[in-house]
Amino acid sequence: MSDASTLGDAGDNGLYHPFKEPAVKLIGILLYDGFSLLEAGTLAEVLHIANELQSSGQRRNVTYSVRLVSACGGMIACSSSVCVWTERLGGQRFQGFDALYIPGGTGAKRAAADEVLIGLLTIACSQTGMVNPLGNGDLLLTAAGISRRDWGWVDRGIWGPETSNVAASTERGDALINSLALVKRDLGYDIAIAVADHFTVSKDQNLTTMLSTMGAITLAEKAQESARWLERNCGRPISIGEAARTVAMSERNFLRLFKREMGVTPSQYLLQARLILSCELLVRSDLPIDKIARRVGLTNGERLSKVFRRQFSMSATEYRLRKKSGATADPAESGT
Repeated sequence: MSDASTLGDAGDNGLYHPFKEPAVKLIGILLYDGFSLLEAGTLAEVLHIANELQSSGQRRNVTYSVRLVSACGGMIACSSSVCVWTERLGGQRFQGFDALYIPGGTGAKRAAADEVLIGLLTIACSQTGMVNPLGNGDLLLTAAGISRRDWGWVDRGIWGPETSNVAASTERGDALINSLALVKRDLGYDIAIAVADHFTVSKDQNLTTMLSTMGAITLAEKAQESARWLERNCGRPISIGEAARTVAMSERNFLRLFKREMGVTPSQYLLQARLILSCELLVRSDLPIDKIARRVGLTNGERLSKVFRRQFSMSATEYRLRKKSGATADPAESGT
């Protein structure tokens, strides 16, 4: 998880400024009966090797902490009947992953019909920085109503018929490409190739080409991607560094790009997302103001009311009464 969560109140700017320390990324792998052990195992092994390579080097940028999770926790059987131990998705330890992967497998279709699992997955995706299916794991995301635009950033369009033995058409290949893409994004091309070398595939020219081009999105797309990430994560403390890492940029370049492409600073955009979510909760629930404030990352009811008065010239309580009494004007539509 981001080290931003250890800091105090962000103040009115809405963003936290983390200490300059190596980041720990919490990576979730969602398992269900009949999952592909090969996909899940390849993903975990790639991230483990990335950790080991950094430990033996001069610097350590990102440590991957991998967690196997399932709907209820406990033992889960893969498609070849091997059982592995998992932790419960949505437990107190996991308030959100930096990345969540859903392996495919023979049990994917059955898992997609599991209402408990899909309900937990929907919540987890709303609290996760990046979501990425492997193989037919996309069946679960479709069942959860997660749009393709909110999936991981790896462009499957680069996987043409020429991708040889590491093609995404294989269980191992799909997991390998997706995990290497994450490593490249966080740690760079050289580390990704060094990790691939452990799988004796780094000399494959197609893989080298894919690693050099994957994630090559435009600057405008990076700004839009980060904006969607801010919207999905507006209910928790967010750091500038954490937001910048979602698009593999330095804080300085990220701030400049976001303001140019979106017309507002990340702080202003985040505040707007929090206000919109606040308005929805005020109208659609009877939650106390303090609880709503905490759910939208604004610490307490006093701060929420302060922001409401500054933005809309009314308190959060007044807004709730006005909407529930049938008034049509919506201050949230006036923007920030």
